[in-house]
Amino acid sequence: MLTRYMLKYPLVELFIESTNRRVDLIHEGFDIALRVRFPPLENTDMVMKVLGNSTQCLVGSPAFAQRLSSPATPADLSGLPSVHWGGAQREYQWELFGADGASALIRHTPRMVTDDLLALRHAVLAGIGIAHLPSVVVRDEISAGRLVELVPGWTPKCGIVHAIFPSRRGLLPSVRTLIDFLGEEFSHSDIA
Repeated sequence: MLTRYMLKYPLVELFIESTNRRVDLIHEGFDIALRVRFPPLENTDMVMKVLGNSTQCLVGSPAFAQRLSSPATPADLSGLPSVHWGGAQREYQWELFGADGASALIRHTPRMVTDDLLALRHAVLAGIGIAHLPSVVVRDEISAGRLVELVPGWTPKCGIVHAIFPSRRGLLPSVRTLIDFLGEEFSHSDIA
C-alpha cells in the first residue's frame, strides 16, 4: 500500500520506522503511527482512524497438524512446542474463539519469543513450533500447504488496524493524503 501511495504521490518522501514498541508521536517527531491492536482499544488523546481488521490464525507445519486428532480441538494444542509474537511475559496464552461464542484458553511455553514477524514465520515454517500470526503474513504459505491452520473453526481475536496522529488541525497535506489513501486501500483490500 505504501508503495502504491508513493507512486501516486511522487513528490512525497516517507521515512518509516518499523517497530513493535509504542512510540510517542509528539516527543519523537512522528507524523503518524500505524498500529494493530486488539480490542478493547485504550483511550488516547490522539486522533484515531480505524483502517481495517487484521484476522489472525494459529498455524503450524503439516507435521504438527498430523500430531493432532481429527477434527482438532484447542485442547489438542497443549504440549506442542510454540513460538510467540511479542515481548517477554510471565505467562503465555492464546485465546481462541469458536462457533456460538465458545472460547478456549491455551497456555503455552514458547521456545522462541520475538517481535519480528518474519523471523517467527521462518521458525514456524522450519517446524520449531506453532504460532499465532496475522493471516496476511502466512496466507501464501497456507495456500501452498507449507503451513496449516491447526484448529479449523477456532480463531484468535481479530486485530484492529488503525492510524494514530496528534490532531486533524495543522496536519500536513501529505499526511492527510496518506491517511485518506490508506483508508481507501483498506476498504478495497483483502488484507483481513
